[in-house]
Amino acid sequence: MSSGNAPFPIDGSRDALWMTTAAPAVDTVRLRSPETCDVAIVGAGLTGLNAALELALNGVSVTVLDAATVGYGASGRSGGQVNLGLNSTPAQLIKRFGCRQAEKLIDLIMNTPQSVFDLIRQHSLDCDPVQNGWVQAAASARIWQSQKTMVTEYKKFGNAFQVLDADQLAERSGAAGYSGGLFCEVAGSVQPLSYTRELARVAIKRGANIYSNSAVTGIERMGDNWILNAGDASLTARTVLICTNGYSQPDIGKPLSKLARTVVPVRSVLVASEPLSDDLRDSILPGQVTFVDKRRLILYMRYDRDGRLCVGDHGPMRDAFRTEDFNAVKQRALKVFPQLRSTRWDFHWGGRIAITKSGLPFMHEIAPGLVAGMGFNGRGVGMGSMMGRELARYAIKSDRKTVSMPVTAPSAFALHRFHGVGVSMSIKWYALMDHLDSLK
Repeated sequence: MSSGNAPFPIDGSRDALWMTTAAPAVDTVRLRSPETCDVAIVGAGLTGLNAALELALNGVSVTVLDAATVGYGASGRSGGQVNLGLNSTPAQLIKRFGCRQAEKLIDLIMNTPQSVFDLIRQHSLDCDPVQNGWVQAAASARIWQSQKTMVTEYKKFGNAFQVLDADQLAERSGAAGYSGGLFCEVAGSVQPLSYTRELARVAIKRGANIYSNSAVTGIERMGDNWILNAGDASLTARTVLICTNGYSQPDIGKPLSKLARTVVPVRSVLVASEPLSDDLRDSILPGQVTFVDKRRLILYMRYDRDGRLCVGDHGPMRDAFRTEDFNAVKQRALKVFPQLRSTRWDFHWGGRIAITKSGLPFMHEIAPGLVAGMGFNGRGVGMGSMMGRELARYAIKSDRKTVSMPVTAPSAFALHRFHGVGVSMSIKWYALMDHLDSLK
């Protein structure tokens, strides 16, 4: 971790644990001259690169532009959990989208973890995949009851979860004091930056072009094509996929001027411990399961390949961090696993996740041939991967019948420019409600 006298010495990308253990970065350069392709993608993260790979595998010429480098955003900073589910139950999805569309979406959700791990195996992606299951611990009796209701709904479509009582939860996770929880055996984790870089490597091998440090500064329609301006160069494409998620910018151009207001970028911070002893690993998340402390303000944990415990929580509303910004996540980790009290925390980092008004990701055709897919609400590794595949199939018009993600118009947040104040107030409110729940 970097140090020094700067007021914000910790950089969310540079200081991430994943930077020290990632697979090699692919060689990319800035777009320097005009180019043409069938499909242009803005954003070289998990969504954009999954879309690029799917398109390239289908013989479609595709070019990806990123304002920074491959995996610079949340794709290279997240906790790396590959989990199942959305922030809505099957019944809520059916009410929102209707039976036919909702059932296609539910099928996609239930197959998301396995689809990600199958993709990794298919292309031999070097990203430390671990598929040992996911434990979701209920912090209160109210949450456990809602979990059981959700499981009952999912059983109509297949067995996605196993309900755990308090003792079974403690056995699976090593964590005591919970009302119960869920276990999903097909879930797991990846090294997220490695996963992203490896997707880029394979996509390039299959014929995709990827340009870094090529921020899109304008986009306009010209006949049947879209023209993307990136510095002194331009890219012409019949279809454009916007995959910028929590790093969406409001000033790209008129067609996208409202898009950034449909997501609120919320910061998540993570810490990683020193490699834990075998004794500690036997008592904390035995079997290398991933873990989520389910409440309004979730806490999430997993191991990396070296036995470091990685723990994530909500953070401040800025992109650079102070050391004290990580005190809360460490204290929360100690409440779950008091045996960590003497543990050294070696890495501190963080980044943005994109929250939507509905709590659901969206695929939105802004204009003919201009499509956005984003808003993963903290489920970006799995759902971001699936969104990329879905966007690619949507772009290949003959494959649209296979698309499971509903195409919707997302709602914009009112007073979006003040979202930082709103998020800070919401976090305080959720923390109070979580505390009151714990007293019941």
